Amino acid sequence: MIHRLRRQAASGLALVLILSGCATVESEGPSATPSAEQETQQGQSGSLETEPGETDRPVTRVGVSFDAQIPSSEVMLWVEAAVAEMSDPPADFMGLIWPIGEALDDDPDPEIFDGAPFRAHSHVLSSDEVEDTVRQFEDWQQGLMGCTEQERRDFQDGSRVVGMWIRGAADVATAPDPCLESRAAIYARTAEHDKTTATEIFFHEAYHGLSNYLLNRCSPILGIDEDDLNPLRWFAEGTADYFGVFMAAKLEGREDHRQKLLERAYLDLKGDPSMSLSDNTYVQSAAMILMMERSQVSEAKILDGSYFHNCEWIEEFSPEAKGMQFVFDNFNTIEVSDGVYRYPEEAISG
Repeated sequence: MIHRLRRQAASGLALVLILSGCATVESEGPSATPSAEQETQQGQSGSLETEPGETDRPVTRVGVSFDAQIPSSEVMLWVEAAVAEMSDPPADFMGLIWPIGEALDDDPDPEIFDGAPFRAHSHVLSSDEVEDTVRQFEDWQQGLMGCTEQERRDFQDGSRVVGMWIRGAADVATAPDPCLESRAAIYARTAEHDKTTATEIFFHEAYHGLSNYLLNRCSPILGIDEDDLNPLRWFAEGTADYFGVFMAAKLEGREDHRQKLLERAYLDLKGDPSMSLSDNTYVQSAAMILMMERSQVSEAKILDGSYFHNCEWIEEFSPEAKGMQFVFDNFNTIEVSDGVYRYPEEAISG
């Protein structure tokens, strides 16, 4: 049975259930036609493969938007597109987007957001819509069927944190993972984010959400404090950013994702030539291109998430690993000639 998000009848929300190619619409309010901002979809692409003794259950996908510029139907398409790229996606995945207004000031507000470096913004949504956005996440999480008892014990704190971000109009874009097999990408779109930027950000976070073994999960497996694994974040962020820009270009029918990635990094490096590979995602995703050119990584394995099927990437892409120091020393050698950005031959073959 497919879990269904429950909403107040007064919201007029319709739920679209896609089951084995058949679609039905069930009205939960006075109108059978959902608003562009509040259409919720769930899809079942088949049953999970299970081990002996495990309970078979459906695969669920959910896309919800409260942003008038990005309807829920489009978020659902984004969710399905991201999952389709993955070679081993989780059973459940949710995409949730809502709009926020102008920043209240230029400084992060960690004192408001439990130490997280987000900035508080003005609200675009009404108070009722803000609470409805919070409920969407809470109801989705509460209805998850494949979580362990320990994971479920953490639900309350997860809901508290996400609710704090939404109610505080934080400029958050992140990937909550309440359960190993149930994850999400959530994103508060600011006014300065155009459609392409919003698409890139969502897919960046979706990639994190769809990656099976990031630092938080590898830390207890390896017996290493997560803070001590921070030097590896460059690879997780670089791959996610590459995926985000790739998917936005793919959906828009463009093939310029590598040029865009290299141009952004080039301009950032021009402004700060002393920048290190750990400083931001622009140079980290550009480094993915250098590593592809040097045959140190495969684009296919980045796009299908298979580098994160286990924790071996921690050792393989550590700054101390073979060949990595060369990448750290040469990620900043991007050149431009006749409007084309590239790494020089000596960086590729050196």
